[in-house]
Amino acid sequence: MLRRTLLTSALLTATIVPGTGCWMDSGSGTPLIEAEDVRMEPPGTMGFRQLGDKGEVYGLALDVSDDVNHWVTDIAVGMSKLVHELDQHPATREEGDWRVYGPQDDEDGRDGAWMVKITGDSAAASFEVYIGRRGASEEQMRLLISGDVSVVESERDGRFTIDFDTIRELEDLIDGVNADADYGGKITVSFERNADTLYKRVELDFDGFYADDGEDDLDFDGESYLYHREDDGAGRFHFATWSSFEGEWSGPALERMTVDMRWDADEAGRAQGSVVEVDGVGDLRHGDLTVAECFDGNGGLTWRSLDEPYLGYEPDYAFGDEKTCVFGESDMIARE
Repeated sequence: MLRRTLLTSALLTATIVPGTGCWMDSGSGTPLIEAEDVRMEPPGTMGFRQLGDKGEVYGLALDVSDDVNHWVTDIAVGMSKLVHELDQHPATREEGDWRVYGPQDDEDGRDGAWMVKITGDSAAASFEVYIGRRGASEEQMRLLISGDVSVVESERDGRFTIDFDTIRELEDLIDGVNADADYGGKITVSFERNADTLYKRVELDFDGFYADDGEDDLDFDGESYLYHREDDGAGRFHFATWSSFEGEWSGPALERMTVDMRWDADEAGRAQGSVVEVDGVGDLRHGDLTVAECFDGNGGLTWRSLDEPYLGYEPDYAFGDEKTCVFGESDMIARE
């Protein structure tokens, strides 16, 4: 019913990095954004753990987190490694407090060129990564990602923005891009993590971001994703998007879909998915639709409900007993 892959890892899974052979090691370096800093890990993400049937909302949350881990986490970590590597070498030049590397043509035969700007030290730094065509001047380079990261003992935090308009414009220079997809806009990611505990908070804010891979046409502009895990592992996950959920229970107009998931330290929890009309926009057959479900510590479905009018399409959809839920409906919130 609700389950669908949002971006199907459609945009980008890896980026090219320039060779650094023309720079000599200077022994300095910026802090590195680590995959663990920004990876979203709802229950069940890190391996097969399901013993019973898995709910559709539960599965959708895992699909979405996996997509995010590809088209955001992989970019951020790849670019952070590039920045960290370049900052081991003397800069091409300095602009105030900024160390500038390049522009330098790619050394692997591609038509691309790179430029990186860094300021800060090994505890806290800001960075900008640019991409352009071979032989491009500094003015012709396009900003791909910018951000900052700081590390104080076990406390790690940072923020970065990825410009997908740049990726779309120069996608032939970047490995892993689905050239048949249409997309654009920006995604800003902020994170906090304690490396000594399970605590992590990752938030994505979408600015004009959209994606159409020929199967799913999704509008994320103004939406946010949230992944928040406490010291003991309990947490919540939220995402939302606009799309057409056309089928036997909806027409071709756009509606807003939200999914919220909450779990305790034993990874038992509740998930809720809704498709709603906003300001009169939408054509759901029987008005707003909500699916709620609960799962045990192994990810197995223990209860599931669907708004009464829609049960006519799937009479056997309701399942289990709500008393098995570790969270009630009032515990589910759209975002913190």
